[in-house]
Amino acid sequence: MQFSIRLNSKDISIRSRLILVLSYAMAAVIAFVVYTAGGTSKVYTNLMYIPITIVSSTNGKKHGIIHAIAGGLLLGPFMPMDAEHNIMQPPVNWIIRIVIYVIIAYVIGFFADHYRQELINVRKRDNEIFEAHMATIYSLVKLAESRDYNTGEHVLRVAELCRLLAGKLRSREKYSGYINDSYIEYIFKAAPLHDIGKVGIPDSILLKPGKLTPEEFEIMKTHTIIGEETLLEVKQRYSGYKFLEMAVNIARHHHEKWDGTGYPDGLSGDEIPLSARIMAVADTYDALRSKRVYKDALSHAESLEVIRQGAGTHYDPEIVDIFIEYENEINDIYNKAGTSDPETVTLELQE
Repeated sequence: MQFSIRLNSKDISIRSRLILVLSYAMAAVIAFVVYTAGGTSKVYTNLMYIPITIVSSTNGKKHGIIHAIAGGLLLGPFMPMDAEHNIMQPPVNWIIRIVIYVIIAYVIGFFADHYRQELINVRKRDNEIFEAHMATIYSLVKLAESRDYNTGEHVLRVAELCRLLAGKLRSREKYSGYINDSYIEYIFKAAPLHDIGKVGIPDSILLKPGKLTPEEFEIMKTHTIIGEETLLEVKQRYSGYKFLEMAVNIARHHHEKWDGTGYPDGLSGDEIPLSARIMAVADTYDALRSKRVYKDALSHAESLEVIRQGAGTHYDPEIVDIFIEYENEINDIYNKAGTSDPETVTLELQE
């Protein structure tokens, strides 16, 4: 998994090119205005500072200097000083103007480049700190995982399943304005934290091979509250990590049921956060397919049937529809993750 804080370089490049094109067009318009207004003796030549400033501040000193020279030449040897009397400029006039434009472009571009590099450095440091925090959090997740499951692949699989389901739900009109790229990225990051609260459950309950007693089950249910409280503390300390808000909702509500019979709050239907409803389906599927101390693993078809029967009672029926529609991709995710080396999975979670 990749948890880096990234700028979209492709979008930035397209935006920078668009600014360049528009600035050159603006420079041409300004040159036309200067000519029609009577020549360089008029104040309108100062308008050329606008596109030069725009390019220098957005594209750096290199492009700014090139634009400054181009703008200066537009107002240079072929631009009259007085169009009405057909008086041309002395060469020194437009040469000095170009020099001034270049100096201004260089100064603005220098500071723009400097602060752009500073921003990159800050983002890099933030990313390093973020990675360190996530490595710590996921180490805790791995600790909980090692007590409950036979392999360390469960968190990887549910993250992939949640990302797939969220991406497919996005195509539905109901969610097209709600699920975006950020939402899909956040649920991918948040999903592995869903059972972090199990670190607070005693081994005698967590690893019990038989059915839990009512009293033991009540203790088991508290892992949702423990997980929420743990992640809330992390969220308060690191408020810039937006995905943690989703992680809090998932940790608390991924055992709620569509008909309101789940825990810990007995929420029903759309009262349950969408991220938790997605997790409920993904987590159940992976749990059914996995061998645990208290049960054998089910096949893909058997697991699918269990989820199908739970649509409208345990699970959001629309999410179940998506799950069934893309069952082959679901099965591929399980099989692919299931053949991964546990040590490799650990490294992927920390990357």
